[in-house]
Amino acid sequence: MKRFLAITAAFAFFAAPNFAAPGGRKNKNRAAAPVPAAAQAPSQPSASKPPELDLSSPWRTWSDPSGNKIEAAFCALQGDVCTVQTKAGQTHRLNLGLLVPADRQFATAYAAKLNENRFKDAYVKQAAFQVDHFIGSTLVGSGQKFNPPATDEQFLRRIFLDTVGRIPTADEAAAFLKDPAPDKRAKLIDALLDSPGYTMHMYNWLADILRVKDDIGKGAFAFLFQDWLKDQLAADRPWDKMVSDMLTADGRLCETGAAGFLLRDAQMPLDGVANMLTTFLGANVACAQCHDHPLASWTQRNFYEMAAFFGASDGYDQDGFKRARRLSSGKGGATGLDKRQVQQIAGSNVFRIVDTGKQSLHIPKDYKYDDIKPGTLLEPKLITWSAADKNNPAYKINTGDPRTLRDEFARWMTSPENPRFATNIANRLWKKCFGLAVQEPVSDLDDPKDSGNPQLLAHLTQIMKAARFDMRQFQRVIFNSQTYQRAAIPMPDLEKGPYLFPGPIIRRMTAEQVWDSILALSAGTAPDNILLRRGDEMHLLALPGNAMTAEAFKVVIDRVRASGIQMGGYGGKKKGSGGVAGKNLLARYEGGKPQQREGMLLARASELPQPAPESHFLRVFGQSDRLVAESNENDGSVPQALMLMNSNVAGFVSDPNAFAVARADSAKTADEKIESLYLGFLSRKPTAEERGIARKAIESGLATTDLAWTLLNTREFLFLQ
Repeated sequence: MKRFLAITAAFAFFAAPNFAAPGGRKNKNRAAAPVPAAAQAPSQPSASKPPELDLSSPWRTWSDPSGNKIEAAFCALQGDVCTVQTKAGQTHRLNLGLLVPADRQFATAYAAKLNENRFKDAYVKQAAFQVDHFIGSTLVGSGQKFNPPATDEQFLRRIFLDTVGRIPTADEAAAFLKDPAPDKRAKLIDALLDSPGYTMHMYNWLADILRVKDDIGKGAFAFLFQDWLKDQLAADRPWDKMVSDMLTADGRLCETGAAGFLLRDAQMPLDGVANMLTTFLGANVACAQCHDHPLASWTQRNFYEMAAFFGASDGYDQDGFKRARRLSSGKGGATGLDKRQVQQIAGSNVFRIVDTGKQSLHIPKDYKYDDIKPGTLLEPKLITWSAADKNNPAYKINTGDPRTLRDEFARWMTSPENPRFATNIANRLWKKCFGLAVQEPVSDLDDPKDSGNPQLLAHLTQIMKAARFDMRQFQRVIFNSQTYQRAAIPMPDLEKGPYLFPGPIIRRMTAEQVWDSILALSAGTAPDNILLRRGDEMHLLALPGNAMTAEAFKVVIDRVRASGIQMGGYGGKKKGSGGVAGKNLLARYEGGKPQQREGMLLARASELPQPAPESHFLRVFGQSDRLVAESNENDGSVPQALMLMNSNVAGFVSDPNAFAVARADSAKTADEKIESLYLGFLSRKPTAEERGIARKAIESGLATTDLAWTLLNTREFLFLQ
């Protein structure tokens, strides 16, 4: 049976309310979140299920034919991967095919039960119609009109890239294009949103926004946070619950997955607050750290009063790091300890979030304004965007207890009544789907009425609230709109006015989409089920009692050695390795091991080191370095062209054993081989002219591998239209 992977995760929304929230604050008596539901639509009868199955509770003792057992609650079913969670908050991903028949039956039936709580089809159609209505009204008022509908071929390629982050295989493309069902687009949307590839693609998107890195400095690795984030997406965890857990988490980097978000900026907490406000609220406040914002209502005092909510928390044990550094130099009885091992263990323990019980943030001593005295101890205070905010129920919080300031801030931040939280994530997801946000830039949402279509943005906000911050269901509405399913056009000149969305924008694929699409051509759909898990082993690095002593370090080193794990496998990216980090990366995959070609792993971008090494294909094609949020690029360059033409990556798809080439070679006629490659690379059949040229070339000796190379290097392959 596939090994059970214990991954610390946030409290599942269907867990019993008495359980603590793993990854979040302790002893806070926080109630369990309800299962997301669409209250706007009437309930429907339960899906048919065998009478012997009791679906009143998600809890079950799961078994495999060998007798291995685990008690856990059902979370989600994506393809053949069943996600469950124990009472201790550990998340496991189980291969459905390796469970006993009764468990497989239960997982399928319970997944159907949870589906009943999603948006009903009628609501999706109505909400999508309203999207089209608000856009259509604005277009008519501006003397514009919608783009023509996208062809099935255009829609097919677009929806695969926007949901699962890769192009469809030739078989997937052929199956959709020959399907005569009038609702085949809606069915495909649902299938892709419920597939493992959705988690991988959403992780790439969020990792860029959240600046997810393997190494956050001082020998500290954020693997547990990465695993936690992937599990939240796989279990369809609502965005507000994810954010709340990230803001309220306690514990060490090696203990608590959700803590990784705040610990990313533990050594620069004020920068962390600025990044957090921009990411979750669209509030561009970075310059307010030093002076009043010149273009918005933010003042320097506003910024520090908001930061004071985190002034009673400490994320970095400076004294502990000094003691560990002394030990790594061979002092303090540390004879025989490996310097690198000490650094890795120390980094996982000195990065921790604790509440000090005292708010200690002061207004800067060089403060130049006369509304408060420099050096004054601050009282936490929330920003308002309008006079009406004072009566907003989201603002009813208690700032009297320093120990709960982060809890209160998170309660305000993630409230459906927060003036910007729902609008911000809706605006960001719209940009993910269309190439442009309703209000640009997404980092500056100071006044939603300044957008090109305030009614549309308000409607999207309401959809997000109705979905109870379920990002999967929100996107389901967007993808089912006629606006999304229209032909795309090139990027407009925004200096002439806001884009009114007659259709999506033509975009070059992101670096991750290009890489994952090449993987589909080279290895088929297998990489969609190969997951990198490194967080479990981080628990082994927890120092007993968090003691920075030679004895404690020796305990951890012995513990790690007994587990069979090599410490060096946590980091040490080899220069030019093309993505293979450390000696044991292959041993940390579940669901199978990725193929290796030319020294590179054929694993999805989400399952490679974060970010990839500078020489890797992903970085050449614009993957973010994760130092600044949303710093990925999709501009073309000569090195990119050369890499597609001449590098080992080009050989991935122009090899006789490549998945797409092997499929084409299995065809009997030249026309069938040509059609297979066009379907695989471009998600369409060749035109009559293209077919004639290709047939003539093949008859003259052109190999299918050469045609594959040619299609890879077309502009059409790289663009999402």
